[in-house]
Amino acid sequence: MHRLDRQSKDKIEAFVGITNAHEKMALRCLQAADWSIEAAIEIYYQSVPPAPAQVSVPQRTSQTALQQLYQRYQDPHSDMILAEGVGLFCEDLQVIPEDPVMLVLSRHFSAATMCEFSKDEFIKGMASLRCDSIKKLQQKLPGLRAELQDDKKFKEIYNYTYSFALDKGKKCMPQDTAISLWRLLFSVKPWPLLDAWCAFLEQHHNRAVSRDTWIQLLDFCRAVKEDLSNFEESGSAWPYLLDDFVEYMRNGKKLEDR
Repeated sequence: MHRLDRQSKDKIEAFVGITNAHEKMALRCLQAADWSIEAAIEIYYQSVPPAPAQVSVPQRTSQTALQQLYQRYQDPHSDMILAEGVGLFCEDLQVIPEDPVMLVLSRHFSAATMCEFSKDEFIKGMASLRCDSIKKLQQKLPGLRAELQDDKKFKEIYNYTYSFALDKGKKCMPQDTAISLWRLLFSVKPWPLLDAWCAFLEQHHNRAVSRDTWIQLLDFCRAVKEDLSNFEESGSAWPYLLDDFVEYMRNGKKLEDR
């Protein structure tokens, strides 16, 4: 196998975990699909003859096992998994709660609120992943991590994170929460201007971050060059906060008085 970077190796590992194909086949399919896992899997299944029906047995989950697993994490005073239970869940999975893969997993569970799972979210989410044990879910983690490397999936996870992290009954996200989540998400897909953006917010904004700003920041990261030279030509009506950020950067990290 040619020398590959860590991201490419992770995608190969995820592909093999999903398809049980050899690594050479995984490499060929991923290269043909421009390293999109979803497209590579489609190419693979189009090129491989279907296995005999008696060999391929759909994997089913045990409802009894799922109920027992839920009870391990359930809060003793409510029919929910709350922060303490989520912490134990992460401990069993051998990941820290701040691991970005937990955002991916929460999205698969259709979780509505950070640091908690309803019984329905947990059991249906585990079943959708065909997992009824921690060991099975651990085996799925490389594939879940790989979703963060796919641009389309990353955007879906990024957009989901805003609603997921909102305090109940609130429409905007506290700035410190937004900054923490940006640092978490962009640790996976680095943005060179992240530190400058966070410093700008802390110096000149200091209030809640709107959904529009959150969503459009990712588009800004992808459309606008690091030196901001194509900002005017990027073809979007950016939120005023991003206009101010560009001015801040071009003026040597200062904003003119208004």
